[in-house]
Amino acid sequence: MEAYLLSYRILIAALAISSFAVVGLAGCGGSSGGGEGGTLAVFAASSLTDAFGVLAKSFEEQNPGIEVRQSFESSSTLLTQIQQGAPADVFASAAEEEMDTAVDDGLVAGEPEIFARNREVVMVPKDNPANVQSMRDLAKPGIRLVLAEEGVPAADYALEILGKANAEYWGGFKQDVLSNVVSREADVRASVGRVALGDADATFGYASDYTPDTRDRVRVIQIPEDLNIVAIYPIAALKDAKDPDLARKWVDLVVSDEGQRVLGEWGFEPAAR
Repeated sequence: MEAYLLSYRILIAALAISSFAVVGLAGCGGSSGGGEGGTLAVFAASSLTDAFGVLAKSFEEQNPGIEVRQSFESSSTLLTQIQQGAPADVFASAAEEEMDTAVDDGLVAGEPEIFARNREVVMVPKDNPANVQSMRDLAKPGIRLVLAEEGVPAADYALEILGKANAEYWGGFKQDVLSNVVSREADVRASVGRVALGDADATFGYASDYTPDTRDRVRVIQIPEDLNIVAIYPIAALKDAKDPDLARKWVDLVVSDEGQRVLGEWGFEPAAR
C-alpha cells in the first residue's frame, strides 16, 4: 500500500510540473495575438513595397506589440518559397496565376480576395538617351531593354502586351523588341532600378513603380490602352499562419477603405471596378 501511495504522489507531482511547463511556454509568446507581442510575416509582390510599408505602420499602431515583417520579391519567387515551407502568414500576389496555384496546393485559408489592380507602363531614364518616345521605339536596333525574369508577372504581362502589339504594328514586332533585351532582373522593381541608374534604355514596369524615389530619374511612356493589360492583385491568409486571426486582420486592413486609399496614393487602381 505504501509503495502504491508513493507511486501515486510521484505521478501527481510529475503532472503538476508538466502543467506548469505548458503554462510557462504559453506565456512566452506562443501566440502573436491578444496584445502579447509577436510577428506577422507578409509575403508580397515587389510592386507593393511602398504601399504595404505604409500599411504596416498603421497595422502595428492598431495592434500594439505586433511587428509586421514583410518579404518583397516577385510573386513567382514568393510562391516557390511558400511551397517549400517558408514561414509566411499572408500572401499578396501581382497575378491570379500564382494565387490559384497556392489555392490548388492547399496553402491558402479561405477564399483569396482581389484588393488592387495595376497597369503596365514603359519607363526610360529621365534624359532618355535612346530617344524612346513610344512603345514602337522599343523595336529600334540598339535599344538596351531590361525585363524581369521569365515567370515574373510583370514580364509575363509585358510579353502579352508585345503579342497584342505584334498584330497591331507589324509581324515580327515582338521578336524585334525581345532581341533588344540585355538583362533579366529578379523582379519588376529591380528592372526599374536598372533604368533609374541609367544602366538600360527602357523597361516595362507598373504604374505604381513610378514612386517618389524614381520620379527624378525616370520618365513614363504610356502604353496604348487597347494594347495594355490590367494586372489583378489577390491576397489571402495562409493555412499555416501562426495566428490565423492576426493574418485575417491584415487582409481586412488591405481591403478596407484605409487600405484602398493608401494603395491609390501609390498608383494602384481600386479593387472594385
